[in-house]
Amino acid sequence: MPYQVRRWIKPLLLLALSCLLVISACQRPVENNSTVEASTTSDCKVINHRLGEACVPLEPKRIVALDVPAILDPLLALDIKPVGTVVDYFGDGQSWSGERYFPALLPELVEEIEIVGVEPTPSIEKILQLEPDLILMADQFASAYRQLSKIAPSVIIDVWRNQIPIKENFQNIADIVGKEDKAAAILAQYQERIETFREQLGDRLLSSEISVLGYHENQIYASSKSASYFQVFQDLGLPIKPTLLERERWGYISAETLNDYDADLMFFTELNNPSEPLNQQPLIQSLEAVKNDQAYIVDGSIWEFYGPIGMDLFLDDLSKYVLDDQQEPISYEG
Repeated sequence: MPYQVRRWIKPLLLLALSCLLVISACQRPVENNSTVEASTTSDCKVINHRLGEACVPLEPKRIVALDVPAILDPLLALDIKPVGTVVDYFGDGQSWSGERYFPALLPELVEEIEIVGVEPTPSIEKILQLEPDLILMADQFASAYRQLSKIAPSVIIDVWRNQIPIKENFQNIADIVGKEDKAAAILAQYQERIETFREQLGDRLLSSEISVLGYHENQIYASSKSASYFQVFQDLGLPIKPTLLERERWGYISAETLNDYDADLMFFTELNNPSEPLNQQPLIQSLEAVKNDQAYIVDGSIWEFYGPIGMDLFLDDLSKYVLDDQQEPISYEG
């Protein structure tokens, strides 16, 4: 199941309970519900967002990041280490689970960052204790905005709701924290790497359709056309299976429609060691990509990303399949 969807399945009741437990700690007086104002407008800049506006410090020092791939990744890429962050809900709420996203691959990047709960139910009390001067949150945290905006200037970024492209989201965050020049340099480096990758790739895949499907809880699903890997494929000029580019949202695929997603080259993202491995699924033996040894199982913790760090890790991994050609294809084990 893709990241955009998994984050919403955590019961909102948990967040409501958490808010009730600590609401007394959050009753600090504020001038309005949308922001905690800085002492003067010259000390901050006003950021408008869907739920209001926030007067953000010109150089925020104590940021809390509420989203891993779309907020924590961009901040760390900008050399900003937040004071607090959530972790993925496969974890215990106290440490990185090691199951998803770049922090499990680059743990040194998140050292000394306090964990303030599990996506999408942050601990209001823990955030309050960190005394942040800015809280950045993705849209799945919208129900906590009222309480969080009483603690510090809070900005909601509708990255998943509006399917904001990775690079645009990165630029938005850089603008908020005053790192526009740094972001421009990072995106220029990314573009250089894309051009180098395209040169190395040559024309070997230009006439081949590529398909990416997910495998989660022993079911196969297709992501929307805005999936992170499709964005990088498009930057590389790689042809994507048209059926996938017609999808507005993710969805599970039935056995009857699986062949509609067959392609010259296929990737299946996999997470959490499924109880029934993909190569034991009878329905995959009908795929031409599997028969031609052009189907691969890839690491979902790398292929689900939404920031510059994730893009680099993804290109590293993709090169193993399309440049080095040394990875083992799916072999059906019925």
